[in-house]
Amino acid sequence: MNIRICTLLGVFFLVGCATFPEQLQIDDATQLVIYEDAASKAEQVKGKLLRWGGAIAKVENKPDSTVFEMVYYPLKRNGRPDTGGESIGRFRVHFDGFLDPMIYQVERLMTFTGKLNGLEKGLVGEYEYVFPTATVNAYYLWKDVKRTDVNARGVDVWPYQYWYGYYPYQYWYGYYPRLYH
Repeated sequence: MNIRICTLLGVFFLVGCATFPEQLQIDDATQLVIYEDAASKAEQVKGKLLRWGGAIAKVENKPDSTVFEMVYYPLKRNGRPDTGGESIGRFRVHFDGFLDPMIYQVERLMTFTGKLNGLEKGLVGEYEYVFPTATVNAYYLWKDVKRTDVNARGVDVWPYQYWYGYYPYQYWYGYYPRLYH
């Protein structure tokens, strides 16, 4: 009986970890604008609420605001941008006030909610690009996570690497495709 209760509590705990950060939570009934609609038919969805995320490509501080150029990535279940695939485009986000570029560095991941302003022309390098733009209501800057790959055989202990064989110097810890720290 105790095992069932502990298992049930563990499942509830893990499900609770898959929610959006508090400042990004929106009522489930709210219709959100998707990136594809904003890029293709911006005038029809202008002023509507959105929740997007991506990697910072450029930070530009103006006298009374900060503009981020973002590389769009779809969001995972917890709201973090999923950088495992290819991006489908870029967009610009306008913040009131000053945000320090040393904290909001290029390649950091952000998720935000805001309202779609429309389209804005700009440059990516020398290429002319049309950016969907938004004004931010709330945002979340994700912590920078370092990844470490572990080989599938186990852990090799120096100086006895794989070419010396497996016994007795290799310790087997199972297969862990990625560890995060």
